[in-house]
Amino acid sequence: RPPGNARDDWEILRDLLQALGGSNGIYTIEDVFRQMSAEIPELAGLTLNKIGDLGVNVTKEDESPRPPIDPEAKDIEKAEESRPAGR
Repeated sequence: RPPGNARDDWEILRDLLQALGGSNGIYTIEDVFRQMSAEIPELAGLTLNKIGDLGVNVTKEDESPRPPIDPEAKDIEKAEESRPAGR
């Protein structure tokens, strides 16, 4: 959650859409995720509670997960290079 009176980007866009006279039925972050999971098969069966603060690894059915990068790496480009080729 953004600090103070700041709002999440999706909330700003939702309010702008409503101010312009439109509405897409999205009023909460749960509504956003529900719509995403209805359109993205890899998200089916997930909820924001299941994802939690740490997230989950989601891959396409025909795609194997990428190996993790070295968490100690200070340079993200070098960390990416340390992954096996083609991943």
